[in-house]
Amino acid sequence: MNGATYYYRYRRETPQEQARLRVVYALTGTAFFLPLQLAIMELFFILAVIAAVYYYKKYGGFRRPTQPLQVPAACFAGAALLSLIGSEHSAFGLAFYCFTILQYIILYWLIQSFIGSKNERLRLLIAVVAAATVVGIYGMIQFFFLLTPASAQWVDKAAFPLLYRRMYATLYNPNLLAQFLLMTLSVSVFLAGSRRRPAYRRVLYGVSLLLAVCTVLTYSRGAWLALAALTVYLGAVRDKRWWLLLLVVPGVLTVYHGGLTYRLLSVFTTHSQDTSVIMRWSMWKSALQMTAAHPALGIGWGEFKFVYPHYNWLIRHAGMTIYHAHNMFLNILAETGMGGIFFFLWFFWGHLYYAGGQGTVRSWQSETYIPELMGSVILVTFVTGCSDFDLFSTQISMVFWLICGIFASCYEEKMRKKFAK
Repeated sequence: MNGATYYYRYRRETPQEQARLRVVYALTGTAFFLPLQLAIMELFFILAVIAAVYYYKKYGGFRRPTQPLQVPAACFAGAALLSLIGSEHSAFGLAFYCFTILQYIILYWLIQSFIGSKNERLRLLIAVVAAATVVGIYGMIQFFFLLTPASAQWVDKAAFPLLYRRMYATLYNPNLLAQFLLMTLSVSVFLAGSRRRPAYRRVLYGVSLLLAVCTVLTYSRGAWLALAALTVYLGAVRDKRWWLLLLVVPGVLTVYHGGLTYRLLSVFTTHSQDTSVIMRWSMWKSALQMTAAHPALGIGWGEFKFVYPHYNWLIRHAGMTIYHAHNMFLNILAETGMGGIFFFLWFFWGHLYYAGGQGTVRSWQSETYIPELMGSVILVTFVTGCSDFDLFSTQISMVFWLICGIFASCYEEKMRKKFAK
């Protein structure tokens, strides 16, 4: 369906439906530009908020979300806001809170309130996959043809002398790119499996292959483990033949002995010159010490970079800035306290529970792929979150919350139909 068709359909709708569709189109633009250009993404997001406010003011609301994970989402947002009490950088913390958590909650709520059909959910997911395709193509160009100082910025030559570059594409950080690729790879694979037309499936599987190769070229070890976990998950919920892909790993180790092999082997070994591992242990220990000192409210949302130098004199004297604890769960625990991590874990694992824990996956009819991809997104985020905090990035978190919102919209529609019978 081309743009002209959407336009003529839009013109035939009632004024109220047109007002709702303006929110939907702005959200679609937000989804597409999320990894490509932050400023343009924010413009579309602001337009979506303005259109939603107009709709509520004129028509009194479209649909009030009632799905159960609103409670932990709202409570986590409240805990993060309360964590700023007593912060030495409260003005910065509040601004950072608005730029991160407040945006995530609004996006989550907008999708549940205004995305009203499976076609609109599909359109959002296609926008995400289209953006990922652009990122993947640009990443290939950057990796093979654009040699800049930034290419070597993310390489530890002392620990990995055979590693010369890592892919970072439009996100300017290999680890952030890897997390984005893993989430969008989940979307593209499950979308491909749900399409009936062979042409659509071939295109989506081609995109999935591109995203998988790009994930490997980020040289993010946590992402590689997550990619293996995703393969196991695909074999469990879709087709056991996916597990055959795991045979690629010993094949690579057998015939290739370059930087990729040594980087992969470092996942299972220790190296005295691998500074990333040493620094992570230090940050995790410090995060636990911060929690012990501030167990209730935490040190404050976004405060880790200010507080960590007090726990590490080497960082303090070197003048380095460490933005987060490189562990999603420890970072949230340290910054928001016991309450914050409780509500975050409730929200995080709640999506996995409602996606499949109640045995409801088979009753999702044509949208079976949505709970399955939600489960895969939770899985890969958990694996990478054990050694990094990629959701620290606004763009990455927005993608995560967008997918959660799509799942929540689908789940809520399913529940309404169930109780309407």
